[in-house]
Amino acid sequence: MLVAVSCVLVLLSATVVWAHRTLLDTGTFVGTVGPVFQDPAVASAVAARATDELFTELNLQTRLRDALPPKVSFAAVPITNATKGYVAGKLTNVLSSPRFQAVWTAALTATHKQLVAVLRGQNTAAVSSSGDYIVLNTVPLINQALGQVSGLASDLAGKPVTLPTITSADPPQQAVNKLSQALGVSLPSNFGEITLVRSSDLATVRQGVKAFDGLTLILPLVTIVLIALSLWLSVNRRRTVLQLAVGVSLLMIIERRAVIHEQGVLASAAHNPQVAQSVLDDLLHGFFVLTAWVLGVALVILVIAVLCGPYRWAVAMRSWVKRTGRSIAGARGGDHRGVVGWMASHAGGLQLAGAVVAGILFLIVPVSWLSFLIIGVLLAAYEVYLQRIKPAPPDEAPPASSPGDQATLPSGTSQT
Repeated sequence: MLVAVSCVLVLLSATVVWAHRTLLDTGTFVGTVGPVFQDPAVASAVAARATDELFTELNLQTRLRDALPPKVSFAAVPITNATKGYVAGKLTNVLSSPRFQAVWTAALTATHKQLVAVLRGQNTAAVSSSGDYIVLNTVPLINQALGQVSGLASDLAGKPVTLPTITSADPPQQAVNKLSQALGVSLPSNFGEITLVRSSDLATVRQGVKAFDGLTLILPLVTIVLIALSLWLSVNRRRTVLQLAVGVSLLMIIERRAVIHEQGVLASAAHNPQVAQSVLDDLLHGFFVLTAWVLGVALVILVIAVLCGPYRWAVAMRSWVKRTGRSIAGARGGDHRGVVGWMASHAGGLQLAGAVVAGILFLIVPVSWLSFLIIGVLLAAYEVYLQRIKPAPPDEAPPASSPGDQATLPSGTSQT
């Protein structure tokens, strides 16, 4: 029972630690979500969606059709589409630029810090009540981001723009009015607001976050204690270690496969599957890295526990390792003939191992004619050397001389 519970807790601990760091640690969250616009597919999709929303709000096609003479009003559609493509391309370039990446990272960092502060019960001027909801006002961050990228606000507004001074102390509606006047557009009253929770549910959410913080600390400690208790009560500790390693490995493999399946389902159901897949890959990267480490450690422990067992093949392998170690030690002491003899007696296996290593190198080394030539020459020299020192098969060995051969020497030949 302790082994089964310990395996499940290892799975839960890894998942909880990953989720806590990804969602509530600002550095990890920004490092996970921040690079999303570096993917050209994401930048292009976001730019296209933003352009569609912008042209819908401006109703450009209808306004253009009304402005053109009746005989050429049909040109409103192609002109609108061409303009939309131009704006989307420009916006894609902006989203992919290093300047925007710096602004995006800074804004994301500030927003996440404020959000976590609210969820952990700290007061911040950026948070206010709107109706029955608690909202986070990001207008100061948007204003700051526009100001940090020189000319971005003017390019978006189509005229020279001088941005106002907006701080988190400004009421949300006043901040929106300032930015609207500067840009010369009518912004919605809830522009830049991120709805968090209902006012009546905020206390419950804060309690949940507090419990989540405590669980992240307590769960790994309980897991370690249960594993130690399992080993302490065990009458066969090597077998218990095997059970723990096998159980953790199987659960980790099942969880990883389940997450991959759900990731594919979510991506395929999204409006843009390619973009959704890219975003989910970034979001779940830390999860797969952490679970891969846990799985790797479990597999290493499993292999060590098996090799230390009383199995006949394991005992033979340990004896072989000891003999090999003695041969190597003899070579380091000056007995090089021992090493050559060992290589000659194991030439077949060493040749196969050399081919395997060369194949792995071909997979991981950057493909080029030079790397291919170097690996090929080294492999050929290695294989030829082993072939030369390999002992000849019994049917090819020269026949040994016998005393009877001495008696059949030709006449006139003397013996010395």
